Formats: sequence, C-alpha cells, structure tokens
Amino acid sequence: MRSYLAAIPAIVAGAVLVAAPRHVEGQGRPAPVSYGSYEMEVMVGGSARPEYQLGGQTYVEGRLGDRYTIRIANHDSRRVEVVVAVDGRDAIDGQPASPSKRGYVLPPYGSTEIDGFRLSMNDVAAFRFTTVPDSYASRMGTPWNVGQITASFFPERMIQRPRPMPPIARRSAPASESRGGARPERDGAQGLGTEFGERRWSPVHETSFVRADPISPSGRVTIRYNDRRGLCAIGIEALCEWRPRPRPYVAPYYPPYEPPRRFAPPPSGWQED
Repeated sequence: MRSYLAAIPAIVAGAVLVAAPRHVEGQGRPAPVSYGSYEMEVMVGGSARPEYQLGGQTYVEGRLGDRYTIRIANHDSRRVEVVVAVDGRDAIDGQPASPSKRGYVLPPYGSTEIDGFRLSMNDVAAFRFTTVPDSYASRMGTPWNVGQITASFFPERMIQRPRPMPPIARRSAPASESRGGARPERDGAQGLGTEFGERRWSPVHETSFVRADPISPSGRVTIRYNDRRGLCAIGIEALCEWRPRPRPYVAPYYPPYEPPRRFAPPPSGWQED
C-alpha cells in the first residue's frame, strides 16, 4: 500500500507569490485559517471573506450566486501536497472525499487558488454558492457535508543522512494534537451549497511526489460556510438581522453507479455556461 500511494501522481497548480493577508475594515478576522506553515482562505472577487469563530469552528458568509476560490499557501521550505474537499466531494475527481486521493502540489513558500471541480487538465467547473438542493454534493447524492471546505496537507518526504546518536537516549516528542478531523453535525439551518458551475480555464500539469506519511496528513484545515440567515441561526450574533426560520428537509437523490473517473463527473443536466 505504501508504494502504491507513493506512486500516485499529484497535480501541481501554477503557484504565485505569497500575498499578505488582506485587512478589511469592519469585517471579521482578516487572517487566513492556518495550521503550522499552511494557510487556507475563501476568496470572492479577489478579496478574502471575513471569518468568524464559534465553538472551535471557523465560518465565512457566502452569498447566493457568488463565485469563490480557495486560496492555499505553503510557508514551509519543502513542497507540500494538499488534498481539497468541498461539501464532502474531492475537488479533483468529484468522488466522496478521502485523504488518500491525489492533490495539488505547492512549491516551497508558494500559494495558489483552486477555483473549481476539475473537469480536465485544462478546465474546471467553477465553485459558486447556490442553494443546498442545487449543490453538486446534493445532486450527486451526498448532501450531509454541504457547507464544509477541508484541506489536508502532506509534506514531501525528505531523504536525510543519518546522524550519530548522542550518548543519552533522546526523548520522543509529544504527539501533535489533531485539528479539524471530527465531522460537524448538521444544524438544520444550512442555506448554501457549492454549485458545479460554468467551465473555466485553469490549466495544471502532473509531477512526481512522495509523501512523508502516505496516509496521515501533517495538518488539516476546515472552513464552514453558510448564508447570513444560517450563520445567525447557529449563534453568530454579528450577522443577525432577523429571526431565523427552520428550513424544510430535502430528501437526497442517489444517482446510479458509475465507474471511477479521473476527474469530476458533471451532474445530470449540467450546462457549461
């Protein structure tokens, strides 16, 4: 299993220089969500969405119809592979999310913006806020993780020369605390999902990559999103302007089985533009 995972090709995205966090007056926390040397933030119209903290979770407000991108930054001195999932669906092949999936490779001190579910090596279907029933996850029969964006980080394996052991046995470092691994429960007020949007030009190419740990990521970052009514309903009072109302239950649709694909399969009735 180790050699198989190591041989899986990763996808490298065109990286750009690391930009400083944008500070927007009167909005939520301007800094991106980070884990060690890695950062993630949700971008709309070239600006980072303000973030709100509640119950150990990070939330951003989305607006129906807005296109968004996911900005990932690597501040480490070695390459890192990042596996991105939106609403519980992998951003590359569109299947149910798993850390074992191939991801995007960022160079040292590099960053990139992931702007949709990948259709091919050259195109994506744009991320766009929509209603929960019209979200890609709901249309593919998995609506229970709608409203969640997760990035799992796998640093590259580095081959180092062995060092002589000191005369006194070294003490093992304490295990790092896990973060963002638990699945948050649906609160019944989720008002937004992510659409399998219009086709957009977003070229990538494949590269070789060997994970330092092929199974467990060194860090995981999660951002939850919702509309203003839904965020108010869970207790983010800064956004409350009306009394929240319960939303009706929408039964999931389960499509027929299809063989695995290299990239994300469009939902039934998808229009490219």
